[in-house]
Amino acid sequence: MKFDLVIAGVGGQGNILASQVIAKCAMDAGYNVVNTETKGAAQRGGSVLSHVRIADGEIYSPLVPQGQADVLLGFEPLEALRYISMLNPAGRYIINTAPVPTILANLLVDEYPSQAAMVAAIQAKGLAGYFLNATQQAKAIGDVLLTNVIMLGAFTALTAILPATAVLNKLLTMVNASFHEADTRAFQCGRTLIQT
Repeated sequence: MKFDLVIAGVGGQGNILASQVIAKCAMDAGYNVVNTETKGAAQRGGSVLSHVRIADGEIYSPLVPQGQADVLLGFEPLEALRYISMLNPAGRYIINTAPVPTILANLLVDEYPSQAAMVAAIQAKGLAGYFLNATQQAKAIGDVLLTNVIMLGAFTALTAILPATAVLNKLLTMVNASFHEADTRAFQCGRTLIQT
């Protein structure tokens, strides 16, 4: 068994926590796991790409090779578009459609693409997946910082590589108890968004 996941987003969206939850859960299940990130000024809203490689045999590289990811979780649509080529032809994606404009776009030095243009460019690749506004759902629950938890829940509905209850329980061991109720609601929300 081999499973490769990439999580694309920007600094501050919780990519790294999400990848660590999945990696630790997979280790608990007895798999060999490698988890690493490639970052660009992550604390300033720069690109963050997390790689999680899970296997029952040897893993020879920490980075998912181009065109081999089984799942792409796109926490931000432009970053998802940037890394959609990481997916293998049978791979699937879940992409949060809420944009986080770049610093240059905010300074009007660069133009951030429209949501419609990004969605169309991703759909043109002919890959299967889901678009959802996890950020809007997180705000409805009460905190935009729950976006990554919604994406985690969606991930467990997309693939059966890890049991959903195990992923949620691992998350809850890694965050303060005061967040458990909201995290549980956000996780279940994410699962519902993919199951409908």
